[in-house]
This record gives sequence, structure tokens and C-alpha cells, in this order.
Amino acid sequence: MKKLLFALGAVMALTLCASRADAKIVAVYATGQGGVQNTGNTDPGIGFELGARLLILDGYVDYMSFGGGESVSRAILGLRGGLGAKNFRLVLRGGLGGIREQNGALTHPLSGPDRTGAVARAGVDLEGRINPLFWLGFGVDGESYVFPNNSQGFVTTGSDVFASLKLIFELGI
Repeated sequence: MKKLLFALGAVMALTLCASRADAKIVAVYATGQGGVQNTGNTDPGIGFELGARLLILDGYVDYMSFGGGESVSRAILGLRGGLGAKNFRLVLRGGLGGIREQNGALTHPLSGPDRTGAVARAGVDLEGRINPLFWLGFGVDGESYVFPNNSQGFVTTGSDVFASLKLIFELGI
């Protein structure tokens, strides 16, 4: 409970004391990322994310490969906000969209069926500016997904957490 109260206090302090984090009205970005997830194939994965922002509206597609033909793709539309200074920011985001799992990357078994479903996703990133166009960040994203009926009539649901290191290229006004 103390950790939760401390975390809430830290977020509140950042919210009340920080200036806007390099606020852009419109931006496009590309991210190269590597990380691990806590379910399915827990081997490290590498991938990318391509997105666009208009004020607080954020849309992106991402792809993460875990080797052996296992991968996860997502298309997400949601909200994004950043707090911080000119060279450092805390980014909060959440959204809904579609998800595609190949070869059991999330639900296993290995070589499981390819599935398409729905996903709700939320995350937090800590990002530092390297130069005017590049940011380096660490992010944690949590998601809940559902894959509709398969040939046996079952619905598959689950959730996972994904931690990643990111190199972000961003253009905006």
C-alpha cells in the first residue's frame, strides 16, 4: 500500500509541478524497440512502432518478433499525454484496437494458430532527448486481449506486460 501511495504522490507531483513536455500539435514518429513480455514466448523480442499524434489523440501500429516465427502485431487508437521538461518527459498512453498473434506468441503452445482479436492497452514511458529528432526511452505497456471463437467454439482471453527499451525518431510542429 505504501508503494501505491508513493507512486500516486510522485505522479501527482509531476503533474502539478512539471511544464508541458515539448508539446507538439501534430507529430509523426517511428520507434525501434527491444524488450520482453511476461506471458507466451518470454524470449527477448525486437520490433518497431509507427505512429501519428494530433493533440492528445494517438494512433500507432507496432510489430514485435520473438523468433521462431512468433510475433505480435497491433493497431491502436487512443489518448497520449506527456509531462516533463524540454529534454525529459513522462509519457502516459492508453487505447483500444486490433491485435494479431502468430504461432502462439502470446498464448502458446509453440506453433499455435494465428489469431486476430481485440486489445485494450495502457503504458508509461520515461524518455530523454538525445538531439532535436531522437529520444531514448524505457517503457512498460500492459494489455488485455480477446481472440474470438476458434473452430472448437472457444474464446481465448489473456493479458500481458511488455517492458521495452526504445529509440524514438519524432517530427512535429
